[in-house]
Amino acid sequence: MRQIVRVVGVVVAGGFAVTAITPPAAASIDGNRFQVTTRTIAEYENDVGRKGPSIGDSFTITEKLFHRGERVGRDAVYCQLSRVTKRVFGLQCVATLSLRGRGDITLQGNVIFKRGERTRPVLAITGGTGDYVGASGEVELVERRGAPTRLRVSLSG
Repeated sequence: MRQIVRVVGVVVAGGFAVTAITPPAAASIDGNRFQVTTRTIAEYENDVGRKGPSIGDSFTITEKLFHRGERVGRDAVYCQLSRVTKRVFGLQCVATLSLRGRGDITLQGNVIFKRGERTRPVLAITGGTGDYVGASGEVELVERRGAPTRLRVSLSG
């Protein structure tokens, strides 16, 4: 299971309380497109069924979010394995990006990884709160070995 968490990195976000005061960094997240980087603060893996990766295994990750080096919020991610073969594994994930003073952005999607192929998972934006009420769009996960995961947020409408 730990191997899957490393491969997937962070599959996006979770619900945390939003502060009432907007810090300067949060104010810099404007427009319909922005990028945040992640730093994992906690993770939990649940290995069910047979030992090792199998359908039904899950993991939860909580991360700090940064924009241009300034902390702007947190995320939490829950993913469950939906397909496991020697060459392919799939995850069904839900997440929430909580941006200080702005609100939450909720995400959901199916992520497929194929051995030997580079994949940039994309999750659908399914809604939000605060500044993001009625939000839609996509969040692309950009992962590079040895670098923090980047989340490219593209809001529609």
